[in-house]
Amino acid sequence: MHKRSHIYRHKFYTFDIETTTIVTGNDKNNEPILNGIIWSGQFYDGCDYIQVRSLHEVIKRLKLIEEEAKDLGGDKICIFVHFLSYEFQFIKDYFTWEQILCTKQRQIISAETEYIVFRCSNKLSNQKLEKFLKNENVPKEYQKTNMDYLVERYPWTPISEDEYIYCKNDVVGLHLAMQRRISKCAKADINYLPLTSTGYVRKVCRKAVNESKNARSRFKREALDLETYNMNHTAFRGGNTHANRMYANKVQKNVGQKDVRSEYPTMLFKKYPTKFFDLKPFKQKEFDYYLEHSDSWALLFEICFIDLRLKDPDRTPVPYISVSKCEHIKFRYHKRQQKDKHALEVDNGRIISCLGASTIITETDYKIIRDQYEWDEEATKITKVKVSKKKQIPKELREKIIKFYYDKTALKQDEDDPNFDDDMAYNYQLSKSLLNGVYGMHVSAIIRPEFKINNKPYSIHIKYPGEDEPVEVLPHSIYIDPDTDEEKQLIDYYNNFSSFLSYQVGIWCTCYAREWLQRGITACERTIIDENGNKKIISDLVYCDTDSCKYLNPKLHEAAFEVLNEEMEAWAEKNGAYIDYEGKRYYLGIYCDEGIAKLFKTWGAKKYMASTPDGFKITISGVPKKEGKKCIIDAIKAGKINHPFDIGKGFVFRAVKNASQYNDLPQEQSIEIQGHTVYFGSNIAMYPTSYSLGMTYEYEVLLNKYKEYMNE
Repeated sequence: MHKRSHIYRHKFYTFDIETTTIVTGNDKNNEPILNGIIWSGQFYDGCDYIQVRSLHEVIKRLKLIEEEAKDLGGDKICIFVHFLSYEFQFIKDYFTWEQILCTKQRQIISAETEYIVFRCSNKLSNQKLEKFLKNENVPKEYQKTNMDYLVERYPWTPISEDEYIYCKNDVVGLHLAMQRRISKCAKADINYLPLTSTGYVRKVCRKAVNESKNARSRFKREALDLETYNMNHTAFRGGNTHANRMYANKVQKNVGQKDVRSEYPTMLFKKYPTKFFDLKPFKQKEFDYYLEHSDSWALLFEICFIDLRLKDPDRTPVPYISVSKCEHIKFRYHKRQQKDKHALEVDNGRIISCLGASTIITETDYKIIRDQYEWDEEATKITKVKVSKKKQIPKELREKIIKFYYDKTALKQDEDDPNFDDDMAYNYQLSKSLLNGVYGMHVSAIIRPEFKINNKPYSIHIKYPGEDEPVEVLPHSIYIDPDTDEEKQLIDYYNNFSSFLSYQVGIWCTCYAREWLQRGITACERTIIDENGNKKIISDLVYCDTDSCKYLNPKLHEAAFEVLNEEMEAWAEKNGAYIDYEGKRYYLGIYCDEGIAKLFKTWGAKKYMASTPDGFKITISGVPKKEGKKCIIDAIKAGKINHPFDIGKGFVFRAVKNASQYNDLPQEQSIEIQGHTVYFGSNIAMYPTSYSLGMTYEYEVLLNKYKEYMNE
């Protein structure tokens, strides 16, 4: 378990490096070997700005800070880095590390030597540096500027005035932002600063919950055993994001858009599982009773479906069961030998039909699945059933959600208002992050990999359970501890007086959100008369994503969404999920109108574009919005396409972001460049990368089935 060291209160540093990627040779395939070298290192302590120009000078400066910390009576000096994982890769070979805290092997929150605590300000703020400095009201002259990273620079390269300002502002601006954050801590003490962005909301909510005399005893009663925790963890699933296969890869016109207001915070007002018990022996009648009374009872169970298929594929734009959440899945057609037929069994990762599949789900999942699918009821088996009485989360937590939402509403301003207030804007961002963080803190895993670092000057070999061969861990490299005791982690969590959140709440919160989104999807249905004169229900839904629906014929569905909102308003009234502000009542969870997109096109989950009053916007996973939009505009100027919505499979967003190549080197190396010797150890090579808009062969085959499909 990570133990926080005591940090010196009266001084801290900010640190940043600038690097260039160079070719240091060729591999056995004659491909260039890329390595990153440091050409500048910047330090700021609130008074003095120091810039050095090489790897060795960076390490020397850090060693001097260690010497400074030796005289602090046991306190360590904190150095903030905005994306510590990057700088750490360049400096890790030159220190002995006492402890390291990671979310993943290359995502570092904190790393400690005997005298220094390196902390990641990106993990603390959950914002890019530019946005973080702006939101912390750092004076404009110290905010982040721009620099062309494609220009090769070396330790001896002269620095222009603009480059000097860029380098300086990165650490001076960050220092000012961190000063503000620390000033908001108890006693303005850096030791009370959270490690991550969710730490802020945890502190506020923990204090509120602990005001209840029964909070601790309730938390302990709701503790999960290892089997139940693992079932919850397996059942966890995020938002429901999908494109309607009937309308994908085609430009749609006049698309309505609805977003749920603060969906996850809203769902936290529902009832949640408490203490689980086993339903043994399994009795169908008893199971059905709990399912029928799901307002009061939760079910968590493993089910093996046999002969699973959609009841009405044309009515089901978003098949609910995800291939990735199933085990022992068997399809009727072989993926490679009968790929064209197999392609019609899966809709971009969602099951249309299969011979069998096993999955762990909740009662809320099951009810959605039951509405969409049919299966062989005699052959299908339900096993490992867990049952729990439902109850609302503590009143103190619900009150905090309302407080955060009220503050967010009251503090919102128009940026063009001449009376725009910076302090109010700061508090607005804070309240917004607190509101969003309430859900985030509930889904933090209790059992996590424990990371260690090999401080030895030579490689070690680690044997992991289930692996035939040991894994080599290079010097100063991070690895997962193979001896992680999951049972102990669980026990320690529930015995820790800082813990107060029941993990199962986060699992059901996303379930409830998917259920409410499904109600929105259903609101996009309408009845037509088919070519045989029979009534047929079809869906106008084009795309959905967690808390939003994009759909055709918006006027036809307005009444259905109004019915949903009336239902939500009545529920919100009953459960206190609303605020009153300036004479108006604001309900959480209602479907809000986001206007009409005159044009809309999607290529699958997390891939779409929509027209806006001033042009268009894109949302394509892996493509930055600003750079991606510029690529499309450039393609139009070059005559490659005539219109933004002409893009399709194979369109290349060139050099829209940088790829990172981590190089773990067993020892320091050097290379001669322009008559100078450049030294480098472990590093990160950065190079521009392009993104090609693509679809899998299977998805193309499926979409081709609906190529001529027209919404009547």
